[in-house]
Amino acid sequence: MSGISAWLLSITGVILLSVLSEFILPEGQINRYTKVIFAFVTIFVIISPLPSLLDKEIDFSFPSYDSALQEDYLHEINLSKLSALQTDLQSELENAGIYNVSISISANAYSENLQIYGIYVELCDVSFSADFENKNVSEAKRAIEEIISYMPALSDVPITYDVDKRGAFE
Repeated sequence: MSGISAWLLSITGVILLSVLSEFILPEGQINRYTKVIFAFVTIFVIISPLPSLLDKEIDFSFPSYDSALQEDYLHEINLSKLSALQTDLQSELENAGIYNVSISISANAYSENLQIYGIYVELCDVSFSADFENKNVSEAKRAIEEIISYMPALSDVPITYDVDKRGAFE
């Protein structure tokens, strides 16, 4: 019986607070909003014992989308890092006098920390500036490896070269 009396007492208390706020607050927008809020609170108090009567729990919390948003954010950040690494590497090669080099970085952009697995360098259409010392592919490879060794994120990553237009790897 104490459960029913507590329930009736809470309904009575909410209704009394509603009536009291109606007398205290002036007429206008605030009074209307207060009536709506107290109507929702009254309905909530009235239906609150239903879950215990039905032996079921009702979860009034909002679903959490934090982990999905965080994963999407990390993925976008990692893709930005990859793009910046490729752009930096491309510009360093051009500054060294090596042109028409296609670079792809193999990585896991879905991990928390960007995991780089390898670098694919295509030297099929490589060209050199006039001030590049030895204009051959082996000298280009040496220069590429030197440039990559100065980039901390790429220094220990294996490099695969494609020199042939037929797709033969070295």
